[in-house]
Amino acid sequence: MITLRAITAEARASSFDIASLIEEELRGVLRDGDVLVISSKFIAIAEGRVVKLVGVKPTRRAKELAEKYRADPRLCELVLRESDTIVGGVPGFLMASKDGLLSPNAGIDRSNIGHGSVVLYPRRPEVSAWRIREAAMLSLGVSIGVVVCDSRLSPTRRGTVGVAVAASGIEAVVDFRGKEDLFGNVLKVTAQAIADDLSSAAEVLMGESDEAAPIVLVRGLQRNLMKKTEYPARRFAISMEDCVYLRSLGYAGPTV
Repeated sequence: MITLRAITAEARASSFDIASLIEEELRGVLRDGDVLVISSKFIAIAEGRVVKLVGVKPTRRAKELAEKYRADPRLCELVLRESDTIVGGVPGFLMASKDGLLSPNAGIDRSNIGHGSVVLYPRRPEVSAWRIREAAMLSLGVSIGVVVCDSRLSPTRRGTVGVAVAASGIEAVVDFRGKEDLFGNVLKVTAQAIADDLSSAAEVLMGESDEAAPIVLVRGLQRNLMKKTEYPARRFAISMEDCVYLRSLGYAGPTV
């Protein structure tokens, strides 16, 4: 049976040692095979990825995007810096692609941080996940998995769900192609996004407002899914040309 437990932490606005926090909060609690699902924002704040908008100088391209999409030109500048391409947008939001994954405003977030500041993504979330996993092994002597999660909107769906942006120590995507279903049909495209499933389950406890629960402890995941493997963002991605949503909408390539 899989169980989930929220780990609360006080709000922070500047860098801190997240590995030490986990050691302090979970010493004697963590076991081999546990998985920690951790908010990407919490990791980013720990790594000092907080930017004051007042110090951002927008380029001409950022100003053009700001005018087109009625957005803050300073935010547009940060999106340009943080993303690989801009594929479109709506008033107030740019749709950006980074490492093959789409994200509104390149994952830059204004919530749960001081007024006038924004939180970027961790610079390399897969490295962050690996470091946290290694620190748990060294300081607590346990072999765990780590999932770095964020919240996302899904096409035509109301509300947010959790998605993984990196993982370490677990098989984050399980490929079922070539296997048979209950009726003997051979699966041709099916893969189960384990890390995304865990992220969505964890989001129920993390919440989206003042819950102050940036870490969720997952226990009971199948042992065969616990592997010494790393999942950067690109391992979760498919090409935009292969995305059923984008193909159906006639995606014609990035605008930047």
